[in-house]
Amino acid sequence: MDNEFPNFAALKAAKIENIDYRIVIRRGARTGNAIVMAPHGGKIEPRTSLITETIAGADLDMYCFEGLMPESNRELHITSRNFDEESALDLLRTKSTVVAIHGRQDREDPSTVYLGGKDAALVSEIAWRLHEAGFQTQKDNHPFPGIQDSNIVNRGLTGKGAQLEVPFSLRRRLGNEPELLERFCGAVRKAIDTFNARNGVRSPILF
Repeated sequence: MDNEFPNFAALKAAKIENIDYRIVIRRGARTGNAIVMAPHGGKIEPRTSLITETIAGADLDMYCFEGLMPESNRELHITSRNFDEESALDLLRTKSTVVAIHGRQDREDPSTVYLGGKDAALVSEIAWRLHEAGFQTQKDNHPFPGIQDSNIVNRGLTGKGAQLEVPFSLRRRLGNEPELLERFCGAVRKAIDTFNARNGVRSPILF
């Protein structure tokens, strides 16, 4: 993307916290090994914060970097492989299950969620649960593989995570249709809980 900030230090030098952007961290009531993130939340990739908050519920940890400007919030986009905001990195140092929510343009496909990240088992579990809930996913042969070691989703304890690239039209529907939002986020949350249970981590099933 043109004119993108190369890292958080550059963004912080040019923009004002809590006016141009904000960082939202919510520690879950049963905080544990899992975190849900929106590194391009608020007005940068609209509704990714909403999706993140809904998946996390009241008990999983949540992190959102949010654009607040009246316009041109894409200026605040730091690509995932360069996203190095320190409080996000601090949180990730304690997490072995990392899910990042992103927004993509529709292009010719307004409904398919592109899945990436280095945690193949978690990606597969999310794909299965979303299919089970009636959503379309694609794990390969798309522009967002998310497999760089420096990608924020792969910077937790295990060095791997899962990212979801949700198309604009689907995000708009999720924002306008509460039942659809609950079904989508419930599927992702069920995948996280199932994945954690399979790996010996207790995580409460909310959906």
